[in-house]
Amino acid sequence: MKTTFCFSVMLLGLASLPVLAREQAMPSMQASQLNCQPPSTAPAATAGQDQFDQYSWQMFIALSWPAKSGQRGNPDCTKQPGAAGYTVWQTYKTVGEIFLPNAANPGPWNSPQIAKSFNIINIASLKNSAQVNAVDQAVGGWLIDQAKNPTYYDISANETSYNYIVNNNFYNADVVSKANNITFPWGVIEIKSSWRILTPHDNASRYLTLLARVATFDEQGRKNGVTEAFLGLVGLHIITKANGYPQWIWSTFEQVDNVPPKALVNGQWVDQPVAGTAYSYFNAAAPAASLNQSPCDWQTQGPHQVCVPKPGTTFQTPNPLNRVTPIADITNQINASYQADPGLQNSVLKYYQLITTQRPLMPDNPGNPLGQPTPALSANVTMESYIQPNSSCMNCHSMATPVKSPYKSDYSYLFKFANSPLGKTIKDGK
Repeated sequence: MKTTFCFSVMLLGLASLPVLAREQAMPSMQASQLNCQPPSTAPAATAGQDQFDQYSWQMFIALSWPAKSGQRGNPDCTKQPGAAGYTVWQTYKTVGEIFLPNAANPGPWNSPQIAKSFNIINIASLKNSAQVNAVDQAVGGWLIDQAKNPTYYDISANETSYNYIVNNNFYNADVVSKANNITFPWGVIEIKSSWRILTPHDNASRYLTLLARVATFDEQGRKNGVTEAFLGLVGLHIITKANGYPQWIWSTFEQVDNVPPKALVNGQWVDQPVAGTAYSYFNAAAPAASLNQSPCDWQTQGPHQVCVPKPGTTFQTPNPLNRVTPIADITNQINASYQADPGLQNSVLKYYQLITTQRPLMPDNPGNPLGQPTPALSANVTMESYIQPNSSCMNCHSMATPVKSPYKSDYSYLFKFANSPLGKTIKDGK
């Protein structure tokens, strides 16, 4: 099975401008900024936001380059972004390939690519709790788009990360839960992606698309089957442990049609929806009090806290969103530059935008182990939907531990997926 790419020639520019104004604001030609290889170094900690945003876009383009056939994680530099086939990051090992039943050894890195399958609908439940179905009430909940379909999530890791996990037997929950020295090497990359089902009413040419098997659910959010669906990428976290950054660097991208851009009008941020655009998670008629609200009424069922739809709603009730923290002007300028790159005009990548790059301002300050996250807030509307006002990727991941472990896991929540060798996951509490 291969990723399907569709193409369009409409340019995007400054996110806060109408479409025609964006096109007129950008130069007609410029030197290409594209490179099939990711940057070898990150900017200095004292560099400006623009340099880190450039770094994020360079990572996004390189990791979204078509991968070499049969070579996981390696770009085919003879192709161009947007060419058919899996992207580099789509060939990374998913958590389902790393953490096998019975804590089985997942084998060599370059194993054959397996068919894509998505069944995670609540990334927060795995991030913030020791139990699969338990969710911190402040942050948890699935996300239903305006077409009444769930958002699906996937998590994967590059070869450097994979080798570290396998070489230390950290795919075994019994081993990793006792590890007090988890420290990933430089060069590790983790990817979190979010996907929505594309309907006949969607313009698929504006999405990185994928045909995959997805879990289906009843009106109460209980899994009841599996089906094949045509999916569009709506969100992407690129998390890199770059040399010199023990707190990692956090780059988050979204598809441009998730929610409308904003403009500062008379001191207030005002939505600027583009005429004719059907936003995937935004409803202009939704009451302000209904925006960015978790859909869950939490109920205790046995050892688990289970999300049950709030009264008057079902698993098909859309969850309207809006962006709480506007994209910074400098980030919008970097977005416009890359979206207008001549090498991306036949690529769907021009329909994605960087939301921000969060990194430590003082990565080596012993008095501040977190390194002062900069900017302080970072939120992808499809992943931190319900905690945007205080969302910080670095703050959240600084608390990451394996299941039932007091030890930190170096900013990675991957080990929430580890299984025990007894065939029962530690996170099930059994």
